Amino acid sequence: MKRSSLAALVGTLGLAALLAAPAPAFGDDKDDKGQFRARLGGYQETPAISTQANGEFRARLRDNSTIEFELRYANLEGGSPSAAHIHLGQRGVSGGVVAFLCGGGGKANCPAAAAGTVTGTIVAADIQALPAQGIAGPAEFQEVVRALRAGVTYVNVHNATYPNGEIRGQIRRGEGPDDRKGKDRKDDKDD
Repeated sequence: MKRSSLAALVGTLGLAALLAAPAPAFGDDKDDKGQFRARLGGYQETPAISTQANGEFRARLRDNSTIEFELRYANLEGGSPSAAHIHLGQRGVSGGVVAFLCGGGGKANCPAAAAGTVTGTIVAADIQALPAQGIAGPAEFQEVVRALRAGVTYVNVHNATYPNGEIRGQIRRGEGPDDRKGKDRKDDKDD
């Protein structure tokens, strides 16, 4: 009996210590508002593209002034990417480019292959003007962060065969597939 009471006490203390530990912070965020992700596929394009290509985008807001990102893609059927961007637009709607990931806007060329990884940062100077969508340019960095948090941005990978994009993924808050906690999100499915 004493052993089970001791085990219960240790378990309770461990849980209390875990709950008392501070949550990781990203800038001034205390939850996943500073982390973003997207799964990219052809069926998310507008209109949909039948392709085996796929990708994943992850980003993290640092100090409310920098977005660090990683874009991985594979199996592009239309050839090497000419550009990859973040666009302002809700699911199923095309929107303008707010930031380049590669292939323009002061960023390096995209890797010359049907599969690759692009990493980098986005700062205020990288924000593209979209007057028709309410983004005036570099001074609107926080507006872009607000749009990311609202889920109304997407990543698009373009190439010569598919100049409007071969793969696309709506950006959502969270670290990645492991943050789902057993939930299946419709926007992550390619079919």
